[in-house]
Amino acid sequence: MTPYRDHTDIELMGLLISGSEEAFQAIYGRYASKLYSYARKNISLKEDCEEIVQEVFVSIWTRREHLTNVTALEPYLFRMVKYKVIRYFQHSLVKRKYEEHYKLFEDIYDSIEGFENEPSLFQKIIDKGLADLPERVGMAMKLRLSENLSNDDIAKKMNIKKIVVEKYIGIAKKHLRASYNDLV
Repeated sequence: MTPYRDHTDIELMGLLISGSEEAFQAIYGRYASKLYSYARKNISLKEDCEEIVQEVFVSIWTRREHLTNVTALEPYLFRMVKYKVIRYFQHSLVKRKYEEHYKLFEDIYDSIEGFENEPSLFQKIIDKGLADLPERVGMAMKLRLSENLSNDDIAKKMNIKKIVVEKYIGIAKKHLRASYNDLV
């Protein structure tokens, strides 16, 4: 039988604030599966949802002395999960943006070997290759390389569609590879 099973949320919060591990376990038992289900509505990866719920409960335990103003535990916990899910998606967008940028550089660097000790020569090859591109194609690639913008951001900045940006980036990568092969 779980201690504190019949206690109200307010009673459990009072006990939690005073450091009761049993009250914490009762809160966890009462809300963990509900919070997990709530997170799963937005996030498809089971492990990520479990991690979010775990982070919420770790936060509750470590900040328990400062939770004296929490009068409604359930909405408070769901709000914590909501904000963790929002941060999860924000982090995913940033991660995806860097992955795209890394793939672009990987494509370029993989096709250009032998310049590890001469980065200035490598930069000259890139600059010359970019200068030879049509203006809009060069602008899209420069925005990608110098400002680390995603295809969506480049499309907005250039007032064109994302598919056009993807086409421009593809043309630029192909041209940069050909420029390098002509020099070697």
